[in-house]
Amino acid sequence: MDLVTFTQLFLSGLLLGGIYAMVAVGLALCFGVLGLLNLAHGGFLVLAGFTFQAIHEFWPAGILPGFILVPLIFAGLGWLTFRCLLQSSLKRSSDALLIPALLITLGLAFILEEGTLTLWDRSMAGLMSPFGTIKLGQIYLPGSRLVVLILMLAISAALQLWLSRTDSGRRLRALSQEPTGATLVGISLTRVTGVAFAMATALAAMAGLFYVTLFTVSPHLGLPLTLKALFIVVISGSGSLTRPLAGGLALGTLETMLATPFGAHWANFLSVALLLAFLCWRPQGLFIARANTRNK
Repeated sequence: MDLVTFTQLFLSGLLLGGIYAMVAVGLALCFGVLGLLNLAHGGFLVLAGFTFQAIHEFWPAGILPGFILVPLIFAGLGWLTFRCLLQSSLKRSSDALLIPALLITLGLAFILEEGTLTLWDRSMAGLMSPFGTIKLGQIYLPGSRLVVLILMLAISAALQLWLSRTDSGRRLRALSQEPTGATLVGISLTRVTGVAFAMATALAAMAGLFYVTLFTVSPHLGLPLTLKALFIVVISGSGSLTRPLAGGLALGTLETMLATPFGAHWANFLSVALLLAFLCWRPQGLFIARANTRNK
């Protein structure tokens, strides 16, 4: 493999990783910060992709309004989902919350999958990307993936600033670190968690808008995307919304590098196997320091 080919593959992997990170950041907001695992995250993404394509077919000039309206609609849908299905589970302890949330959101994932198949009489969706390819000497960069990576950097930075610099973000961090103490000082567990869940659903919808312009999207893609996003969150470590960016870049680069010698199907399998081996060696994640358990 010559230097030009290696550079092309490496940059393509980074751009693919930006897409994976965009899928993972909404899940990181719920699971990495709140400890609430939403298995329907990918289902919302797929439904948003099909919705955006329907808007584009009905109104071809409505791409920009669609990028604004669809995340707002799905933010409201996420808030309703939380209030109707998950709010009562918050009365449980954090350890007892995980299993009910898993079962509820798993059922919701299947409902979203079947609902998407029912609403649309086709099983695949895809749109032509409005961004061209950028040529840098002998290197070709897909403009759409570059836009996604830049947007992902901006979203991760904005969310991290929101968590650390605003009162609403501090309330969310307080609930994630010490729920009992936060409620004792007047922070509403229901309101703050509902807002965070709505934001995570809006981020999933935004990822779906870009995903449908880059790949073909199937209603059955929801759970596989959720599991891949969960993988990224786990290997990146919890507690931060910028870490999934690095985890997504690592996974995208690994898949792209393995795809050339082994093929796309084997690359997906081998990348997951290597990440599993990594988690066995470093279960606390990539960016969390290993605790020193030796007796002093």
